Amino acid sequence: MGSLVLEAVLSSVLATLGCLLSAPRRSSGRVRRATPASWPARALFPLVPLALVGAGTLAVADASEVVVAVGVLWVATLPWLGKTSRWGVWAHSAWALAVAAGLSYVGAMLWWTLDSGLSGLTLVGAWLLLGLEAAAFLLLLAYGWEVVDVLGSRRWHRRLAPGTTAVAATRTDLPFVSIHVPVHNEPPDLVLDTLRSLAALDYPAYEVLVVDSNTERDALVAPVADFCAEHPDVFRFHRLLDWPGHKAGALNYALTVTDPQALVVGVVDADHQVDADWLLQTVGAFEDPQVAFVQSPRDYRDWEGSGYLRRLYFSYDYFFSVSQPSRDERDAAVFGGTMGLVRLKALRDVGGWDEGCVTEDAELSLRLLAAGYSGHHLDRSFGRGVLPLTFEALKQQRFRACFGGMQILRRHWRTLLPWSRTPLDRSQRLAHLVGGLQWVGDLLSLVFAAVVVVSLLDVALGDGLVLQRLGGLVLVAVPALILFGLLRAVAVVKVVAQRATWRDALGAFVTWLSLGWVVSAAVVRGLTAPEGVFDRTPRATADTSVSGAVRSNRVELASAVVAGVAVLTAVLVRPGAVTLGLAALLVVPIVGWLAAPASTLAAARADLPPGLRARRDSERARARWGRSGGAGGARGSRASRGSLATAAGVAVVLGVVVLVVSPASQQTPRDSALPGVPRTSVRVQPDPALGDGGSTWAPSTGGAGVAGAAATGTPVPGSTSVGPTSASGATGAAGAASTGAATRVSPSTVSRGGSRTTTPPTSPSATQPSGTTSTSASPPGQTKTVPGATNRPTKTKSASPAPSSAPLATSSSSTLSIPLSISASVSVSLPVSLPVP
Repeated sequence: MGSLVLEAVLSSVLATLGCLLSAPRRSSGRVRRATPASWPARALFPLVPLALVGAGTLAVADASEVVVAVGVLWVATLPWLGKTSRWGVWAHSAWALAVAAGLSYVGAMLWWTLDSGLSGLTLVGAWLLLGLEAAAFLLLLAYGWEVVDVLGSRRWHRRLAPGTTAVAATRTDLPFVSIHVPVHNEPPDLVLDTLRSLAALDYPAYEVLVVDSNTERDALVAPVADFCAEHPDVFRFHRLLDWPGHKAGALNYALTVTDPQALVVGVVDADHQVDADWLLQTVGAFEDPQVAFVQSPRDYRDWEGSGYLRRLYFSYDYFFSVSQPSRDERDAAVFGGTMGLVRLKALRDVGGWDEGCVTEDAELSLRLLAAGYSGHHLDRSFGRGVLPLTFEALKQQRFRACFGGMQILRRHWRTLLPWSRTPLDRSQRLAHLVGGLQWVGDLLSLVFAAVVVVSLLDVALGDGLVLQRLGGLVLVAVPALILFGLLRAVAVVKVVAQRATWRDALGAFVTWLSLGWVVSAAVVRGLTAPEGVFDRTPRATADTSVSGAVRSNRVELASAVVAGVAVLTAVLVRPGAVTLGLAALLVVPIVGWLAAPASTLAAARADLPPGLRARRDSERARARWGRSGGAGGARGSRASRGSLATAAGVAVVLGVVVLVVSPASQQTPRDSALPGVPRTSVRVQPDPALGDGGSTWAPSTGGAGVAGAAATGTPVPGSTSVGPTSASGATGAAGAASTGAATRVSPSTVSRGGSRTTTPPTSPSATQPSGTTSTSASPPGQTKTVPGATNRPTKTKSASPAPSSAPLATSSSSTLSIPLSISASVSVSLPVSLPVP
C-alpha cells in the first residue's frame, strides 16, 4: 500500500507539472482551438510519468512492488478516457493520476483506521479525522478539475467565441432591453459616469431604470435624478424609501415598472462604465429560446498603478478565466449580476429575484437551470467597475459572497441531489454543489494549520503522539492543500492575459490567503445563521494608521502570533529536521495572516488616480444595504460572532485530536497513522555511571507498519406611495406590463415601502428546506515501544541489575532515527540529536 501511495502522489505531481508547462498562454477573450489527443495516446501516455517515477524509486523500493504499483495506477487511468476526450495527454494524465493518488491515500488511511485497534471515543475521533482528510481530497478534486480542464482543453463544444453572439445594429427585430441600475448611498459622480456610458450605447431599443433604494441623503440623490430628468427618452429614476428586500428588492421593484415591450433585462452596478457595443455583441445569444441568461466577465479599471489593486485584480480574475469557462462547458455557468443579461420571461417564470439571499444573482442562475433553461458565459468583458478601495471593503464583499454560497446550498440542496426530479443533469448538479463547497477550503486550511500547531507543540513539549497518529493528515493533506493553492495561482499566469506576471500570480495567492479567516467565518455563519447579512461593498474609506490595521485584523494577527510562538518554541526546545518540516508547513498560513494588516495599510496608502483618491479619502461612512440603517457596530458584532463561531469550530476539531492522542485513552494504535511508517523502538539499558535510574538510548526499528418577490403595488408617478402588505414574485412580475405603461408618464417616482412582506422564489423542481503510550511490564531485554514519529523518546526506568565489571560508556546525547517513509521498504531516517538530562 505504501509503494502504491508514493508512486501515485509523485507521478500525479509530475503529470501536473507537465500539464502546466505544455499549456500555451492565451490572450483574454480568445478561445483556443486545437486537435485533442487521440484516445490511444491518452490511454498510453500515463505510463510515461509512472515509469519515470518508478525508475526513480527502484533504488529504495522493491522492484516487484514498483511494477505492481505502476500497473494498478495505469489501469486506474483508463476509465477517464471518455471524460477527457477534449484534452491533451498531459491533462488526462494529471487528472487521472491525481484521482488515483487521492483514492489510494484515503484508502490507506481508511485501512489504518479499521486496523488501528482503537475503540470508544478515540475511534470516533479517528473517524472524524478521516472525514477531514476525505473532505480535503474532494476539495482538491473540485479545484483540480477546473484548472486541468482550462489548461488542457484543446476543443470546446459550448464555449462561445467573441463575435458569435453579435447582431447588426440595422436589424429591425432586435429585442428591447431594459437595463436596471440599483443604487444605494453611492457617490453621485460615480453613478453619473455609469449613466453617461449607458447613454452612449450603440443600440436602438433600450431603456435604463435607475432605482435608488433607501438613500436618505438628498444630496446624493438629486444629481442622479436631475440627469435622468434631462434624458427622459432613455432614463427613468425611481427612489424607494424604507423599502425591504435590499438589492434584490430594488431589482424586483424594477420588474414592476419595466417597459411592457422589453424581452431582455440587463443589470449594471452603479460603478461600471459600459462599452458602447455591449448589447450588440451579446443579445444574439437569445435567438436560442432555451438561453435564459448571458454573463460576461466582470472587469475593473484604474488598478495597474497600485500593487494592492494588482494583486486583488488577478485574484478576482481567476473565477472568470478558470472557473466560469469550465462550468460553462457543462452548462453550469453562474449568473454574476452586473454586466449580465437575462430573458425577462424566464426571470418571471421562476419568481423574480430572491430577496432572502445575499447573492441573489448566483441563486437565480441555479433556479433558471433547474427550470430547464440554459445559460452562457462569454470570454470578453464589456464594462469596467471599481475594485474595493480598502481591504476592509474587500473582506466585507468576500464574506457576503461566501455567506450567499452557503445560503444557496441550504436552500437548494434537495435540487442538487442525484435523484431530484429536475432538468438538471449530473454534471450541472455536481458543478453547483462543488462550487458551493469550494468555499469550505479556507476553513479546512485553518483547521489543518491548527493541527500543525498542536503537532509542533507536542513534538517540543510532549511525546510526539500527535505526529505519530496524525502523520498522514499533517504530512500529506496539509502540503497538498498548499500546493493546490499555488497551482491555482500558476493557472492565473497560464490562462489569464499576457499582462499577468509570476509576481501577479503570487500576489493573487497571498490575497486568497489573507482572506482565509473571513471566508471561514462566513462558512460557519452561512451554515448556521437564520438569515442573511446584507452589507453592500463600500467603494471608499481609509485608515492609514498601523493601529487601525491592527484593530481591523486582530483575529488574523492573533493567529499569526500563536503559530509563530509554536514555531519558535519547537525550534528552540527541540531543533531537528522534523521540527523544521512542521514549521515549514506553517509558513504559508502565517504569511497569509500577516498579509491581512499589510493589505489594509497598502490599500489605504495606494497611489490612486485623483478621482478614486477623493472617493477613498472623503467617504468615511460605512453605509449598509440592510434592514437597519448604518449601524457599524452591528456589522462588527456579526464579524465577531462569525470569528468566535469559527474559533469554536476549530476548537472542536482540536478536541477530536485530543480524543485520538490523549494519554488518558490508554490506547495506542498498532501502527503509525501514516501507512507504512515503521514504529520506532527505543531500547533502554541501565547505566551505572549515571547513577540510580540512569540510562542510555539505543534506537531500533520495529516491525513494518501496514499500509422575491417583487412588490405588487405600483406607485403613482411623481408621488410618494406606501408599499403593499403582501406580494409574491409571480404576482409582482405579472403586473409589470400595466405598471410599466403607467410609469412612463414621468421619468421619476418616489416610493415608500411599508409592511410589505416578501416570499422568496422557490425552485421549480424541489421544495426548499426552511495517544496514548501503552505501558506494560518489560521483558528481560528492557525494550519499550514508543510511537515512531517522535523525536522525544520517553524514558522508562528499569530494574537495575547487578553492576557490570565493565561499566557502559556514558554519553551526553543520543541520536534517534525517525522514519518518515510511506512504505516499510522505502524509508528515510532523519537523525535528531537529543540531549540527555
